[in-house]
Amino acid sequence: MNILTRGDLDGMTASVLLTIAEKIREIRFAHPKDVQDGKVPCTEEDIVVNLPFVQGCGLWFDHHVSEEEKLDVIGPFKGRFEVAPSAARVVYNHYKHAGFERFKDLLVATDNLDSAQLTVQDVADPQGWILLGYTLDPRTGLGPEFQKYFRWLVEYVKEVSIEKILQHPEVQKRITRVREEHEQFTNFLRTHSRQDGKVIVTDVRGVTEVPVGNRFLVYTLFPQAHSEMRILKGKGGVTVFAVGASIFNRTCNVNIGRMLSEYGGGGHKGAGTCQIPPERAESAQKEILDRLNANQA
Repeated sequence: MNILTRGDLDGMTASVLLTIAEKIREIRFAHPKDVQDGKVPCTEEDIVVNLPFVQGCGLWFDHHVSEEEKLDVIGPFKGRFEVAPSAARVVYNHYKHAGFERFKDLLVATDNLDSAQLTVQDVADPQGWILLGYTLDPRTGLGPEFQKYFRWLVEYVKEVSIEKILQHPEVQKRITRVREEHEQFTNFLRTHSRQDGKVIVTDVRGVTEVPVGNRFLVYTLFPQAHSEMRILKGKGGVTVFAVGASIFNRTCNVNIGRMLSEYGGGGHKGAGTCQIPPERAESAQKEILDRLNANQA
């Protein structure tokens, strides 16, 4: 079978578990929006994990709250859906495979990173699996050779300890870059972010080069804010809104994934994205900002 997933620590951990439980030939990647728009066909040989459901797939594993309300429409499927801290946790619960037990620490770290249950130290000075997760997070901005790096890690984490993984040159060069550009990324956020009510608005449209950095760092710079709306330029002229609840000031009552599903996107209770056509971007930005500031569930 083949795995279709997204490229982050959750996708990697889920892939590690699936390669133990199933005979996997290939790992492919897709953007959730492309999956939602029906641009990613699947067959019964495909395992879709950490992505929206694809009609015709062999197995589906997901945990996003925005998908829960679609279950009646999806109907019977093979696999498992739970509103859980990570998709990897859903895979773990489904198979209950004895070979999974040695990855418990990785699974806990994946739960914590994907559900943003992190400490200030996890953001300012990450260690272990959390640190590895930042080298995988596409929002960190490391870019080149990502898919090759992801596939290699799926096999490598099954061979050696996390301590040895972090010392490998391929991992080290990504860790070094993240740490070297920390100050530059901090200054970048201060330049392009402002606080509007209880919401941090970070507008990076028109920015050609964004320093590598931790996506949670912005919450340490605006401790009074309960959420962030990051605005990016997407493919084909669309405007992308990436919204997240602060992981330190946990007073945001909005179910973000459910809210953004109304705009054609989705996500978790505490984070999500949507893509808006140019003619609706300005009005959608105001609506989303107003709803976040109203702070109504």
